[in-house]
Amino acid sequence: MLDAAGRLFGAQRFHEVRMEDIAAEAEVGKGTIYRYFNDKEDLFDALLERSSRQLVTLLEEEKKRGGGPRARLHDYVRALLGFFDERPHLFDLIQRAEVVRGRSEGFPWRQARDELFQQFVDLFREGNASGEFEIRDPRLAMLMILGGMRSVIRFGARPRTDDLAAQIVDCFLNGADMRVRSR
Repeated sequence: MLDAAGRLFGAQRFHEVRMEDIAAEAEVGKGTIYRYFNDKEDLFDALLERSSRQLVTLLEEEKKRGGGPRARLHDYVRALLGFFDERPHLFDLIQRAEVVRGRSEGFPWRQARDELFQQFVDLFREGNASGEFEIRDPRLAMLMILGGMRSVIRFGARPRTDDLAAQIVDCFLNGADMRVRSR
């Protein structure tokens, strides 16, 4: 049911999606949906909460893989590209929830956002401490790389090249100026 709701919410405006449409897409009766969800908002929140848990789990798995800060940055970028490419509707759903509810405690994507932000800030600080790279402002750098990745995910060419994550990390750490050599 959540997969069906995600497809419909991603393809139509929130107010245009009816519970009947979700039931038909999920191939269940409308009553079945109401057995699990009070209303469309409740179903929408459940969809974002599930996606949030999935992203947090993915980040935890990537962190366990180990490696140096640059290698882990590459792994995080690769994993995030794959995560959002598999869920093309998710950015629109998150944005809608942020606009409607703000970024309060009750925001269903908050845990994933906070965890994602912290993982990148920690990684940049670790890279600074190890001398693997030097990031002047880890919080600003986190916002810049995630904002850039958002643009790549939403507007970048498809199909994705196999080395896209490496290109993003290289461009981010070394700059877009090709006269600067990669490390």
